[in-house]
Amino acid sequence: MPQKILMTLDEQIDPKHTALIVIDPQKDFCDPDGILAKIFRQDVSRVPGAVKRLNPLIEKARQTGVSVIWVRAFAAKDKRRPNAMALRGRGGDIVVTEEGSEGADWYSDIVKPLPTERIITKWNYDAFEDTDLDLLLSSKEISTLIFTGFATNVCVETTARHGFIKGYYIVLVSDCTGSYTQEEHDAALINIEKHFGKVATSTEIMESWEATIRVSLQ
Repeated sequence: MPQKILMTLDEQIDPKHTALIVIDPQKDFCDPDGILAKIFRQDVSRVPGAVKRLNPLIEKARQTGVSVIWVRAFAAKDKRRPNAMALRGRGGDIVVTEEGSEGADWYSDIVKPLPTERIITKWNYDAFEDTDLDLLLSSKEISTLIFTGFATNVCVETTARHGFIKGYYIVLVSDCTGSYTQEEHDAALINIEKHFGKVATSTEIMESWEATIRVSLQ
């Protein structure tokens, strides 16, 4: 029998089959004292606002029974690939979120993972590649992935695209993600909404969860 197609946002983000994916809220990516800001001069000014909205979304997911899955990037000099080093040019000898470094720690303003919440460690942009993320999601019978984190157009979009190819419903939270330019952020939102899933605000998602809770209590 064919599976039911979930068309609406409410259907897709039902807590029973949804996971909130929090991608790379780490010092080197988010903090003015991190490597991307200090060495590569990336503008991280959009991060605090996104994190301010992301924290309540994480807490609401916990209250609603939505699985919260954390993703972090680690890097090591012996794991660097020539194609990635070529992109960075003269900065290729600088390791961002180096395993064991302060820059790989969680960003100071983000709520921290609970002991019961899984952390996926990735070594490139894609949280599915060479990790057990898909196995974890399958074991929890997850069909929808809600994406948050940084950067919208790099690790978030890359993982969201891969998730779509694997058959997951994709929802990207527009105000709980961020890039280093507004243009990059907006382009990722357009691309996801046009080809890979839905784009919604944290308010829309939390209101949907609240409605689901009210219905379940009736």
